[in-house]
Amino acid sequence: MTTTPAEVRPLRAFVRLGRPKFLFQSMLVVAVGVTIAVHSGFPADLRWYLVTLLFAWCTHLMTHYCNEYFDLEADRANAAPTSWTGGSRVLVSGHLAPVVSLSAAFVLLFAGVLLLAVLPGTPTRLMGAVIIALAWLYTAPPLRLNYHGLGEISCAAVLYGLGPLLACFAQAGTVSTAGLSCIAVLFGFQFLRMAIMNLSDIEGDRAVGKKTLAVLLGATGLVRLFAVGQVAGYAAIALLLVLGVVPAVVGVLMLATAPVPLWVTRQLTSGALREPRRANAVTFWVSMHMPLTAAAITLGLLADLAAAGRLWQPWTAVCAATFLVFGGWLARAVRDNRATAPVPTG
Repeated sequence: MTTTPAEVRPLRAFVRLGRPKFLFQSMLVVAVGVTIAVHSGFPADLRWYLVTLLFAWCTHLMTHYCNEYFDLEADRANAAPTSWTGGSRVLVSGHLAPVVSLSAAFVLLFAGVLLLAVLPGTPTRLMGAVIIALAWLYTAPPLRLNYHGLGEISCAAVLYGLGPLLACFAQAGTVSTAGLSCIAVLFGFQFLRMAIMNLSDIEGDRAVGKKTLAVLLGATGLVRLFAVGQVAGYAAIALLLVLGVVPAVVGVLMLATAPVPLWVTRQLTSGALREPRRANAVTFWVSMHMPLTAAAITLGLLADLAAAGRLWQPWTAVCAATFLVFGGWLARAVRDNRATAPVPTG
């Protein structure tokens, strides 16, 4: 039975509008950055961790509310959304007025600017300013980056590029070669992930003239880009491991995530996005590939610290809590969402 706008509680609709389930990504992004700093010998300052996490969540939510407003026409044209693409559907269904989303985005924008002023050091504040600018302009005028083939790279830069760098610099004021290499891998994988997310929305985007990379390359070209990109990414991880740029346990754990994109690639090449249940599974697992890889890096760095006898410190407890929260949510998401079956096995 469908519900009318009047039957949906405004507060519940407002929360759905912000799509808070994606905040697990930024939570793990911050954990990666802080762990890189700790692995480099800098003690974790939990105050800066909390400030960075609040900034990450604030800008992440701001992006969602902003996108819901400026992507409304494209979301309305999307006849086959999944649970992970096509927006929250709150505005499309008429449960809230579009101005509510825009207003929330502006409030979060101002909150992000205030947190930006609190961040330590000029480099960190500059990174934060770029994050806010790119996040807002992802769909908002005048640039509307995701409407001109630049959305995938800007999203990768904001979340898995500058995100962990900001968290690391807030703690250490610098980043190690190993840490920078891990961040570069995350950036590449996030670019590929966003390409697939936009591929799922291709028909609606094409109808309103939204030129994502999927629209520009076409489905066949984009799937080929994803497959080649994943091979290049894991080859790079193997090379970093062989050259000793990253600790061995970090490289091995990162390589262990390969079955997820392999399964996604197989699904894409067999036309999964044309079937709602399989499309939902694909967009779910291509999204989960990112926090799983971030968790692999964090766990690997912590294991390397343990081997050096430097594991037992307050930051370890924070990481343990982070993994418990994410693990509990992931288990529930896999169980409750029927479309996630089958689970990727390679």
